[in-house]
Amino acid sequence: MRGAILLAVLLLATCAVAARDGATGPPRVLAAWRAAWSVPTEAGYAVPGHTPAGQAVAVATRQGDVRIHDPRTGALRRVVPAGAARPASVTGLWIAAGTLIVSRGAPGGAEQTLHGHDLATGTALWRRAITITDYRPTLGNTGTYHGPRVLATERGIVVVEEPDEPIAVRALDPRTGAVTARWAPPAGCRLTAAATARSVILLSHCQENDLRLASLNPGTLRQEWSRALLSSSAPQGDGPPIGLRAAADGYVHASVGEDDFFYGPDGRLLSTGSQAVPAQQGSPPTQTGSGPGAPPAQADPASGDSPAQTDPGRWSAPLYAGPLPAPGAHGGIELDGTWPLPAYLVSVDTRTGRLGGLPIDVPARLATLAGTSGDLAFVHSDAGRGGRLTAYRLVHERPGRRTAWPDPCTLLTTPDLASFAPGYRPSPATDGAATCDWIPPADGTPVVSLSVDWVSPSGNGARDLFAAEAAAIRQNGDIDPTTEVPGFLSYTVATPNGFYGAALVNVGPVIARLTSASRAAVRLLAASLRRNLLARYQPGVPAPSPTGGPGWNFPADAAIRTDPVVAGGVVHAISGDGVVLALDAATGALRWRFRTGGSVPDAFAVADGSVYAAGNGTGSLVVLDAATGRPRWTRTLTVAGGFVAEGGRLHAWTRPSPASGSATLVTLDPATGATLWTFRPDGDVFNLDPVLSGDPLLVGADQGLVHALDPATGAERWHHRTGPPGERVHLTRAGTTVYAIGAGGTAHALDAATGRLRWRSRIPGAVTSRPLVAGGILYAGDSDGTTYALDTTTGTPLWHVRTARDEPTYTWSAAAGDGLLFTAGADRTLYALDPATGTSRWSLPLPKGRATGPVVAGDAVHVTARDGTLHTLDATTGAVRSRLPTGGTTTTTPVIGDGFVYVGSSNGNLYALPS
Repeated sequence: MRGAILLAVLLLATCAVAARDGATGPPRVLAAWRAAWSVPTEAGYAVPGHTPAGQAVAVATRQGDVRIHDPRTGALRRVVPAGAARPASVTGLWIAAGTLIVSRGAPGGAEQTLHGHDLATGTALWRRAITITDYRPTLGNTGTYHGPRVLATERGIVVVEEPDEPIAVRALDPRTGAVTARWAPPAGCRLTAAATARSVILLSHCQENDLRLASLNPGTLRQEWSRALLSSSAPQGDGPPIGLRAAADGYVHASVGEDDFFYGPDGRLLSTGSQAVPAQQGSPPTQTGSGPGAPPAQADPASGDSPAQTDPGRWSAPLYAGPLPAPGAHGGIELDGTWPLPAYLVSVDTRTGRLGGLPIDVPARLATLAGTSGDLAFVHSDAGRGGRLTAYRLVHERPGRRTAWPDPCTLLTTPDLASFAPGYRPSPATDGAATCDWIPPADGTPVVSLSVDWVSPSGNGARDLFAAEAAAIRQNGDIDPTTEVPGFLSYTVATPNGFYGAALVNVGPVIARLTSASRAAVRLLAASLRRNLLARYQPGVPAPSPTGGPGWNFPADAAIRTDPVVAGGVVHAISGDGVVLALDAATGALRWRFRTGGSVPDAFAVADGSVYAAGNGTGSLVVLDAATGRPRWTRTLTVAGGFVAEGGRLHAWTRPSPASGSATLVTLDPATGATLWTFRPDGDVFNLDPVLSGDPLLVGADQGLVHALDPATGAERWHHRTGPPGERVHLTRAGTTVYAIGAGGTAHALDAATGRLRWRSRIPGAVTSRPLVAGGILYAGDSDGTTYALDTTTGTPLWHVRTARDEPTYTWSAAAGDGLLFTAGADRTLYALDPATGTSRWSLPLPKGRATGPVVAGDAVHVTARDGTLHTLDATTGAVRSRLPTGGTTTTTPVIGDGFVYVGSSNGNLYALPS
């Protein structure tokens, strides 16, 4: 069942009320949602909007059991076991009329079984097979259903088994599972539905743009009321997107395109569009007393009374958890904004139809309302390594002192900005958000944006909200661990239009966020922002310093995915935004940078005092002076593979266009860019393996051929067929012998000068990587994680070592040194093997698998893991010398030079660790 409900909170909703405690003074009002209890849920499990019932909270486990909790305390009442020895997965979970309903089957599968259990005892009551078929896109006016496939209420269960016409809808008795009614919607309609405590709400868009909202009796499927919706977003044809939310107490939000409608349980229209926008919008919210659905009071203490302060009982149960409602475009309402940071439990004013809410300590993008019960609301949040279900209790307090929001343009000063670049000026936001853009005086210097994401009534509330947001960023993004301290997280965001850096800062009650296209600006100015916040909210408290490690790191503005090059005391690198960097190899100090104007994925080399860079984004090759970064020459050329520069020549694979299968090897004069010669192999070449330099120049192709070329003229000296047309060839050279292994596993040893076959051998596996020669042994690996050793003189197989396949995207790689062979198996483990026997001397588990390497330098071996960690090990014993978490993923091979090991990260950092 797609979008399966694997966590359910099913509770009877009631309206909240204000209270007086009998003492003199102002009345206590509904002031906040406070966390009462929380339980973990299985990572990745979906949560329903909510299906109300008053008795319990049910949570499914990955093992198939269902845990029943007390709704007020969270105490575990009982466990309903899965039953079978190998139970099917739980794909849905509901509570209705004292019955626990569990759906089991293959996730996403059509065949499901509903099981009914007595909620009080767990006793099995009934079971019924249902078929939940997938929606199939159709043309024309064919009717379709886009909503929950099972809707549970106190009066019955409604199942939609067939989402395409003829749409099949059945009503079931919760206690017996018996069918109580069947219904077929009108032909040619698009429908969606939602459940309240006692009804099923149906939104339909039928032919002739007939938009209708109706309430159905879930036991009989008879219509109890129906209302026509007048929408300006209803064009001819298939019509606009439709959506539906329903609160437990029957209040409904229907959306049709850009139009929004809010209805009461009796079908009374409460408000539309901008009529539902909370009052007093336009300035940052502060915390005062207000009703469960009242808008947060504004910065002005005399802004007027909230209806919740005078009559809090007029607010509905929370309708959903999400961003603070705000005015939308064209007089509508915006319900999916990104500011401020926390989720609001949003309710409807039952008299005016206005929306409002109180915040909780979970970011809006991570929160889903699971259900309500009296003064409790249950929210599922996805943050960190797993989800949690938290019960929030609505608390009553006397109105307190408001927490003032700071002007974001005062949190950085002109001298702060001048430390990065002079001439910045502040520009406050005009849309009501607490944001300030610092504008540079000229193009080419990045804008710096600062937003106050939240000001909490307490430091603890801000810390909890910060922790939830930071956990989600760590789980899904690239962070900068070199700057991380409590209350501070720097990270990198990749978007379709490029990269930007950001820092999330929490000091006292304030959470602020700094963003810029320059990660160097973020790193510098975020530290100033933290100092300024400490001076304002925690005077005298020193700013914590990150734990510094050995070596250095440099923040590029985009991911570094191409191997850096170290030469002459300088490390040259290129980032994903096409910026070439020259850094001091010992200190990381920037010597120069050059913007190529496009992305440079892999065509990058440094040789003979020049830097060569090319990218698919520009279709040009740029050559720079390695010492100064000044351009020497440029040429229009679509380079599709790495460069090889030697002997006064520059070799590069090119294509007519990035999407072409045709490839040509072009050799250029590195001084002028003039073409010296070209070579085009027959057929399409999709896998452009690096050219093997030397005399002759060796080229492998996708056509089962090895070509040997004169490096001066490009004339073919010889070629040798290693496999059938279309087979990829992997090459390596050792002395006067060329070793070529086809993807099918046939190995050839060829005389480099003549192409004469010296021997042929067979490897029983699919070879996907370049082989390695060391100590008279040819090593190769297949896609299943087996390493093979062959005698280089005769081709005789010496041994092979097989590892269990546990890594879907495994690629074999190996390095030799210190008398050992180092390779990572398909079982996510790095091995040190005895070259003579293949016996493992030591091993290191890499739980996420190998990313790049291994690389051997002296008595150390370096390897990066898929979790972004650079491991440095003693080559002889396997003892871990250091682990460097890069904060992102790594695609660069560890590069050794000038006493350091260099590695780039997807977070944009280039790291240098003493080797």
